[in-house]
Amino acid sequence: MVDTIEEPGGDVVSWARGRIATSVRMDVDDGVPVDLRGGLDDQAFLAIGDGIEITLRESHVRALRDQATAALGDMALVEAADRVVDAVYNAGAQARTAAVLAREKAEAAQRAGAGDQATAAFEAARHAAEAAEQAQAAVRAAAEAMRFADEAAETARAAARAATRGTPGQDAGQPPCPV
Repeated sequence: MVDTIEEPGGDVVSWARGRIATSVRMDVDDGVPVDLRGGLDDQAFLAIGDGIEITLRESHVRALRDQATAALGDMALVEAADRVVDAVYNAGAQARTAAVLAREKAEAAQRAGAGDQATAAFEAARHAAEAAEQAQAAVRAAAEAMRFADEAAETARAAARAATRGTPGQDAGQPPCPV
């Protein structure tokens, strides 16, 4: 049986068999200390700043260790992908600028009666415009892929949470925390 109330300010608190379980989302700034220390009775304590302490079991700490390694790898990959997308975006902008300049030069060459130079400049403008379009398409595709990856990761996390709910033997017969 779970009872839920909404506190002033919109926080929702749930009680499950006499234990308080709450769902909280926080954004912890870089300067806020985060410490994890072991304790007695198969417990560890995660402290965030001066006001938050979360009691974890050994299984939680082991799971976090594995997840931290994966998360650090994911963060590095996302950062690298972001740099590549920025580089492609910048290359596309440069290609657009080159296309405009080449077109202007082609028109000037055409007005001056330099047909061969005008043809070459128009061809260069066309290639630069195509490169800009391809770069823009690549940036859109990368953004879409990142969105799909985020959605897939959230779906996987939700499935993992659902799979662990009701797992027997958790906390001496207590149901898992609905967080």
